[in-house]
Amino acid sequence: MPTPVRVAIYDLDRTVLRTPTFTLFLLWAAWREAPWRLLLFPAFAALMIGYALRLYGRERFKPAAIRLMLGRSIASSRAEALAAAFAAWRVPRDVPPGAAACIARDRAEGYRLLMATAAPEFYAGAIADALGFDAILASRHHRDADGNWLPQLDGPNCYGVEKARRVEEWLSANAAAGVAHIRAYSDHISDAPTFALAGEAWLVGRGDRYVRLAAKHGWRAADFENAAVTEAR
Repeated sequence: MPTPVRVAIYDLDRTVLRTPTFTLFLLWAAWREAPWRLLLFPAFAALMIGYALRLYGRERFKPAAIRLMLGRSIASSRAEALAAAFAAWRVPRDVPPGAAACIARDRAEGYRLLMATAAPEFYAGAIADALGFDAILASRHHRDADGNWLPQLDGPNCYGVEKARRVEEWLSANAAAGVAHIRAYSDHISDAPTFALAGEAWLVGRGDRYVRLAAKHGWRAADFENAAVTEAR
């Protein structure tokens, strides 16, 4: 009979990688592909300020930012090349030692590694591949008839409740024999819905604030700058 699977779910930004990827990727890609677009940085900064002031949500901010820095469409071959180069730049240099240790431990213990992130799928997938993940759930974007990536989101941003919904959907499709155990790792309380699916939830961060927040919710605290978090408590 099929054996129930064990799954380890990892967030990307500030969890698997130290540095948030969205703004970094857009500025890096613009500098690499069309440096003149960096002259549009004041408009990009205004978009970020508007988002920070909650004048609009992620569903408006992210497509507008992508369009500003990368254009109205991104050829599939160009997107793949940019994603691979970006992943090669960030992995392993931006992977904290604790993240690397937990990924290695979970893989050795037979867990399926699932990255679940709000980052755009077209570059987050390359990062997941570089780290040897088995699957990824990320924010999806429309493609045109020629397969080119478009800035517009294809469905809701993969964040909060939507991320947990997509994790459940993935489990239904990929764990026919059932789930033996789930570990989940994230730096942010917005992933509480995903943590609720896990038997073992790890809040990633440094300092007493994270320890107190984790204790308040019944989660475990992990400092990924410390490689000694390899043993589950």
